[in-house]
Amino acid sequence: MRIIKILLIMILIWPFVDVKIANADDEEDYEKYEGDVHKKHNDDDEEDDDYYKEEDEYEYYDQRYLETNSNTWNIWTRSTYINKGELPFKEAKEIQIKLENNNNTVSLYLIPLDGEIYVPGKIVAELLGAKVVNYDNSKILEINKAGTELIFRAGTNVVYYNEIKSPIPAVTFYLNDNIYVPISVISNGLGYVAEWQEMNNAVVLKLLK
Repeated sequence: MRIIKILLIMILIWPFVDVKIANADDEEDYEKYEGDVHKKHNDDDEEDDDYYKEEDEYEYYDQRYLETNSNTWNIWTRSTYINKGELPFKEAKEIQIKLENNNNTVSLYLIPLDGEIYVPGKIVAELLGAKVVNYDNSKILEINKAGTELIFRAGTNVVYYNEIKSPIPAVTFYLNDNIYVPISVISNGLGYVAEWQEMNNAVVLKLLK
C-alpha cells in the first residue's frame, strides 16, 4: 500500500518537475545564443560563411506604435514606435535608383511592405560605393563605407550600426539570393536620403546635409 501511495505522489508531481527541467534547458539555450551577431575571426578568412557567432534568429524589438503625421518611408527613425506614413507606391515594381549629380543608375525591383520600401541591400550599398560581403548560409549582409559599418541579418528588425545594436522599422527578409532591407535604413545609414520622383518613376539618393 505504501508503494502505491509513493507512486501516486510521483505521478502527481512529475509534470511540475518536468516543467522546471524544460525551463532550465530554455534558459541555457537562451544564454548560448546571446551575444553579438558581428563577432568575427581572422580577417584573412572573410569568405567563411560561419564566422558569425550564432544569435537567436527570431530576435525583434517591441513593435508598439505612436501617432505621427509625417511620412517615414525614407527616414530611419531608429524606432519601431511609430504609425507609418503613406508610401509613394503600393505595388512591387521595377524602379530606377540613381545618385544625385552622378550617372550611376540601377534598375531594381522595389517592394512596398509594412509601411516601408524594401530594396536589395547589397546592390544599393554597392551603388553608394560601399564594400559589401554577403554570407549566404547565415543570411547576413555586412556593409562598410568610410568608417561606417552596417550589419543586417534576414528575419530580424535590428541592424548593427558601428557595432551598436539598433532597431529598424521592419523585419528584413531573404528573396532571390538578396537580403531586402528598408531603403530608409541603408540610405540614411550611409549618409544619404531617398527621394521619390513620380515623373521619372525613380528614387534619387541625395547626400544628407
